[in-house]
Amino acid sequence: MSEYRIKTLRLAKAWSQEQLADIASVSVRTVQRIENGEQASLETLAAIASAFGVNVTDLYVGQAAPAEQEQAKAIDEQLARIRKRIESEAKFYRSLISFIITSMILLTTNWLTSHSITWSALVIGILAALLIRRGLIIFIFNRHIDKWKTDKITKLLEK
Repeated sequence: MSEYRIKTLRLAKAWSQEQLADIASVSVRTVQRIENGEQASLETLAAIASAFGVNVTDLYVGQAAPAEQEQAKAIDEQLARIRKRIESEAKFYRSLISFIITSMILLTTNWLTSHSITWSALVIGILAALLIRRGLIIFIFNRHIDKWKTDKITKLLEK
């Protein structure tokens, strides 16, 4: 039976059990049970680890059973991939907002100086093309590449 550092981490952040439950999207009773020494599912541990911003393996006091360690490491790897993907999507949305603001500034400047939309349209078009390229990579190509990698690994392991 494994012990967890959840109460220690929660108190270090000065969170109540209710706050942790809300952030991790689990019930307060679940948090209470885990803190009282009951076993937790890996899915629950993943949600709590995500709330704390740590790896699942960091929640264990001492060493977990070998099977639990392997499963926890797999979940940690999956969470790392998810965090990386979310960060790249967030970066895209920040770029989109910057593009909109820059476009408005360029159009306003262009209109105030020459009352025609010639040079600003060219610059905005180039910026739009770069933004579309980034969006395609993040939202379309990366998914297909990840699927291809998984399929390739599966095929190689079957041989």
